[in-house]
Formats: sequence, C-alpha cells, structure tokens
Amino acid sequence: MRYVSGMSIPPPGPAAVVSLDFERPLADVRALLFDVDLLVREKPHRGTRLQWITRAPGEEQRLRQTQRVLERLQSEDVVIEAGLNDTWVKRFVVGPNAGTRFVASFEARGDAETRVRMEAFTGPNGFAQGLGKLSAVGLEKSMKRLLGEYKRALEGYEPGRARGAVEDVIGGWGDVTASLRALDPARRKALISTLLETAWSIAAVDDTVDLAERDAMRAVVASLWLTPIDADTEERMVRAASETIAKQGIATRCVVLGERLKTLGFGELGVALSVLVAEVSHGLDPAELEALQQLATAAGIAPADLLDIIYRTDSALSGGERMSRMSVFI
Repeated sequence: MRYVSGMSIPPPGPAAVVSLDFERPLADVRALLFDVDLLVREKPHRGTRLQWITRAPGEEQRLRQTQRVLERLQSEDVVIEAGLNDTWVKRFVVGPNAGTRFVASFEARGDAETRVRMEAFTGPNGFAQGLGKLSAVGLEKSMKRLLGEYKRALEGYEPGRARGAVEDVIGGWGDVTASLRALDPARRKALISTLLETAWSIAAVDDTVDLAERDAMRAVVASLWLTPIDADTEERMVRAASETIAKQGIATRCVVLGERLKTLGFGELGVALSVLVAEVSHGLDPAELEALQQLATAAGIAPADLLDIIYRTDSALSGGERMSRMSVFI
C-alpha cells in the first residue's frame, strides 16, 4: 500500500488475467512451471530461446531470453522464482520489459485437475514483444499462449495436428459453401484463390508454416470446398506465400490481400479464416496479431469486430471455454 498526502492508494491491479485448466494434479503442474532446465533444454515456447546466466544453488534463476518477431530480435534477462502464497513468478529484470512480472497461482480442482491463473503486472513502459508495446488483446493472447505451451509440454503435444475443434469454428461461419456456390464461376475462382493466399500468408508470417497450420488448412478446404488438397498444390501455395512475403513484406502483403477481399465482398470470411489458421497450433503470437490487424483494416473490418472474431475462434477451439477479457488496458 502506498500513501500520498495521508491517503492510502491501493497497488495497481494486473494489466491482464488469463487462466487455463491442466488435466494433471497440482504438484505436477507446479513442478513443470518451476523446471527451468526444461525451458532451456526443450524450448517449449515457440520463437523463444533461453540460456542460463546464473543457476548456482541458492542464487536466483536468471536467464537470457531471446525472441524473434518477424525480422526483429529482442533480448532481455528474466528471473523465475517462487512468490508469496506458493505462486510462480517470472520477473523481467533487464531489457524493454524491465519491471514487468507474470504471476501464476495454482488451484486444485479435484485430484487430477489444476487451474492455473496468470496475472501480468506491467513495468513502467508497458509490455513489448519485438513490434512495440502490445495492445490489450496482444498481452492477453501472449499469456494464453504461454500457458498453452506449458500445457503441451506437460501433457504431450501431438505434432502435425491442429489444436481444438476446427470444424466447430467453420460451422460458426454459416453456410459459406452455399454463398460460394451462388457466385459466378470467375468470381468464385478469384475468391477461393484470395482466401487461400491470405490464410497461407498469415501462416507464413514467422517464416515457417508448421504442421498444425497445414492440418487446419486441409480441414478448411475439405469443409468449404468439399475436396482434398494434394501435397504438391499445398507445397506450391506455401512456397508462393513465403516468397511473396519476402519480396513485398508482410505489411504490404496484408494490405493487398485485405483490399482484394473487401472488393470481393468477403472481408470478414477472409479474416476469420486467417485467425483460425493462426490460432490452431500455438495460439496467436505478436507477429501474427500485427499482421491480422493490418489485414482486417484493409478488408474493412473494424478493430472491435476483429477482436470478436479472435474471441469467438478461441472459444470454439477450446470447446466453448471463452478467454476472460481484460478489465484494465495498458
């Protein structure tokens, strides 16, 4: 508690709060989050590399954390330690996020399930990940992704499979197949081509299209166009998306595709498809969120509508469990 001119001022609350259920006993989940060696050895956090700075018995567990977001590298020092009331704390001590803390608490929900609640207390400059200070939803998604990666590290992650109920997300788009069939052949061909180019481009933002993203695209193509996508065609589209991004840059590419979707009258569908493909493997990372914002703006989708698409997609992939929205914005 701080005091100013005789008045007590409560400490600021968290900038973001998310929670995730783990189907394992509390002791197992807590042990995983404190297993810092696992973070260094197995690299469970996508796009993040950690190396020890100090690790002697009795000393703080300080690590150098390096993240690549698009072409940018961000390096900072972090400490992982036990906090009050048996909490897990990750402190950012050197770098752009100095002063920020992530604090996780553990709640047993029966003998074999644990709810982890993570709160973010941002430093004086907010919280940044390579592309500048994260927006409200960016910070929330970053934390949700962090917990999801811990969950996969604990419970095992099946490579090459999209996470969650992809078909449930597609079902929420309405009868898209009927809408596509109603178009004249030339316009339908142009729309399908643009939708596929857009989704593959968002998947290729981080220079690689992973197996789960490919798996999701196969499900989308099978559901919407009632045809499988052959391996050679898939590889050509992935390569074309990566080469075009390398030539134009992701920002320009998103604007071009977004404007094309708007002209065709299917901006919302193109954005929804791209959100789905970005979410299915590791959840949205900062680069993907930045690209989606650029795409949505060019496609005529308002920021609030983009957030709604993101939350609906996350909810459907998680079997209806909706992420809590932040009540405090940074």
